[in-house]
Amino acid sequence: MISDSAWIRYIDHRISSALIFFVLLLFLNSGPRKKNYVPRMVCTLLCMCAASWTVRYFTDAFSSDIRLQGLGYSLQILVLYFMFLMGNTLCYKVRPAEISYNAILALTIYKAAWNTFKTGSSIFAVNAMNALWSEYSVIGSAVSYFVYFQVCFFLSLLYKKLVKEPPYHAPTRVMASLSTVFILIQIVLEYCGHVFTGTTSALFLYYLCALLYTALNYAALLMIAALDSFRHENRTMHDFINNKMRYYEMSHEGIVSLQTKCHDLKHQIHAIRTEVGKSEFEAYLNEIEDSIDEYSTVIECGNKTIDIVLTEKNILCHSCHVKFSYMIDGSLFHFLSEKEIYSLFGNALDNALEATEKVEDVSKRMISLKSNPRGELVVLQIENTYEGDLMLQEDRLPKTTKTTSGHGFGLRSIQEIAQRHGGAMSIRAENGIFKLSILLHSSLKA
Repeated sequence: MISDSAWIRYIDHRISSALIFFVLLLFLNSGPRKKNYVPRMVCTLLCMCAASWTVRYFTDAFSSDIRLQGLGYSLQILVLYFMFLMGNTLCYKVRPAEISYNAILALTIYKAAWNTFKTGSSIFAVNAMNALWSEYSVIGSAVSYFVYFQVCFFLSLLYKKLVKEPPYHAPTRVMASLSTVFILIQIVLEYCGHVFTGTTSALFLYYLCALLYTALNYAALLMIAALDSFRHENRTMHDFINNKMRYYEMSHEGIVSLQTKCHDLKHQIHAIRTEVGKSEFEAYLNEIEDSIDEYSTVIECGNKTIDIVLTEKNILCHSCHVKFSYMIDGSLFHFLSEKEIYSLFGNALDNALEATEKVEDVSKRMISLKSNPRGELVVLQIENTYEGDLMLQEDRLPKTTKTTSGHGFGLRSIQEIAQRHGGAMSIRAENGIFKLSILLHSSLKA
């Protein structure tokens, strides 16, 4: 049987942090699991333990100076942080911003659990008391793990209770900057905890302050997620209101077009009653039939919500003398919500129609819509003709010609939906053809 000293020196002190990070990897992730999930998780656990053990081995074996040991312990935290990032990427289908946030949260909860245990142990040490959980033994180690995992479980559960979704809407560069600040501060604290805590009282004060700091960090991370969710809901509502405004504007255009058709129909009926009209009766009937067909065509592509959008846009295209062609399998977009479909297809076709209407040569007005499956990916392509110069902004989105407030949200909304589903949006314009390509991951939860 392994001795207490051997257990503590060669195993517990070298892999305990890795085990806590691994447990947090299980607790914090709610994204879809990748194929061969169990082997991937086993590989992650082994890599974490091996990396943690190696860093601590070289720190203990070759660093007699307390400052070098402090650097070694700080390096261990940094290595485990990046191992957590690797495990997240290896085992789950999650976005980069979510991976960064989960890693910061895991580090914060890990330190909260660690500092909770150490604060309790140092209280006994300050009062010259021996406690079971502060003993360097196999039993003491088991008690410490119980405390670690209880704190991790409680804080992870509280996080999932209070936070609707991680801040994956935030730009990746923002999350990367935030991660850098958090990890640097934690490395400095880790170093100070090993170098400037020579007395029992100093150690107690350090762990107490570190515990308060991690509590503030935890609260700040919850607030960041809440603010991001609030900002996203506001933007979604703003887009929804804009889409409603566009809908009513276009519906008005459709009504005006229908009124024009009815007005023409009255004249046609009047003409039929004349002697000249009787001889041209068949030609008038054909024209009336064409007009009826224009407004009675209902598009069916396998998705009722997409059918509604395409039917409406088809009528508008007829009214604006725009040739509208589509080759789409609506069942491919089963993973999108109705709101996402209205925003995605509505904004894309609204922008295409707006650009195509400006083409002076009516014969060149064209909009094409296609969808293609590529394994777990779905590709949606919208092409339309346009005239004039296309100006791109710093974010590579076209500079709008609108002067009203809220302009530019259409493509940004499309881009956000694509990113939410693990995809991307690309734009290309050449030879008078504007091409919008949208890549979506059908199996990735939004």
